[in-house]
Amino acid sequence: MKRALLALALAGMGWAQPILPGQALPEMPNQVPQTADMREAKFLFAEGQRYHREDKIGRAVDLYRKALAKDPGRLEYRPYLAQALESQGHHADALEQYDLYLALEPDDPKVQRSRLLPLIGLARWEEVDREMKVLDLSQSAQPDYLLLKGLNWLRRNQPDLAVAPLRSALQLAPKRQDIRLNLVSALLLQNLAQEAFDLLVDQSGDQAALLRGLALHLLRRGDEAEKVWRGLLTNPQLVEVGLNLATSLAERGQSAEALRLAAQMLDRDPANQGGKLLYARLLNRAGRYEDSLAVLRPLLDPDGFVGNRAYLDELAGWTLLGLNRDEEALTYLRQALKLGAQGASLENNLALVLGRLGQVEEAIQHQLQAVQLAPLQASAWYHLGVLYELKASPKQARPAYQQFLKLAPNDPAVAGLKAHLKDLNP
Repeated sequence: MKRALLALALAGMGWAQPILPGQALPEMPNQVPQTADMREAKFLFAEGQRYHREDKIGRAVDLYRKALAKDPGRLEYRPYLAQALESQGHHADALEQYDLYLALEPDDPKVQRSRLLPLIGLARWEEVDREMKVLDLSQSAQPDYLLLKGLNWLRRNQPDLAVAPLRSALQLAPKRQDIRLNLVSALLLQNLAQEAFDLLVDQSGDQAALLRGLALHLLRRGDEAEKVWRGLLTNPQLVEVGLNLATSLAERGQSAEALRLAAQMLDRDPANQGGKLLYARLLNRAGRYEDSLAVLRPLLDPDGFVGNRAYLDELAGWTLLGLNRDEEALTYLRQALKLGAQGASLENNLALVLGRLGQVEEAIQHQLQAVQLAPLQASAWYHLGVLYELKASPKQARPAYQQFLKLAPNDPAVAGLKAHLKDLNP
């Protein structure tokens, strides 16, 4: 569960800052006198750059657009507008501006590289792969390009492939915090917490602190992690802080506080898909299956989710299982397994729903896998015993029940099970 919740917390975290397209291109000598509109456009663009540097992105976008409206021929304004749009998450609009620029300046390496960022944001992976094959020939030694290459694999949930280009980028530009934080994210997603923590030494800023908390959490230094995250809760931009803290609270059994905090974070950022998954999971744990399904339903649309689809399908299956919608639950759980989901919880749920549907042989195979993955989980052994009884195999049910008694001697079901075992024919 811990890795799944960590993946949720990291989902959508693109720590790399959008790549600046560089300084404005040198001005070409004008062969005709500048008009009043041209002069006003230059003023508007300069003001837009100032707001952009101050991170007032909405104002910068507005001024860039006004500058282009006054002087549409100033091609060099478009990459700046694209970069500002990308930082707002408007991937399609940013891509349009990059393409308008490259239509007339197709050999600009900085803009060619920057164009990858909205493609990654739009998950247009075939085009990303095609572009990277071309850029590999000329930009494989550029830290900005290697950063984008790593970010590409992070967004595709393949952190193992992200590490190499990010390491190379950091070697080329050791002072670049955006590169360092993306590398840390990739390492954390592979549970390489100590290496990630070491990379954060002397790193300042809220984003570095957020990741430091994650590293501490994975290193089982929960009190320190929660202290770091609580110190960041006042930053309304860092919704992930609250989601990580909610994850930690849930693992410590503080479910009510975790649920409340996750709801607060979603109020701050209603579109946060990782937050929705975490909130739905916490609702599940509270037995609020209808509420959980209401949160998940928009994400289950084929075009409604960008992220770990296997985890989404597993969570949907669990929710439907709680609502006794067994056929639908089985569809989602099998789909999750096909997409690469794994773990004792998934195997348990598959066994449970298959048993309900009378497919006992297949259910037993999944339950055997569950007890192999989590041999200390008492309930898994109990359910294995139940399934063997459904198969009319009391000889096999008995040792499964006995293992449950050994692991959970104080469980309320123990007295009844002991009496049942006396009557269970060998």
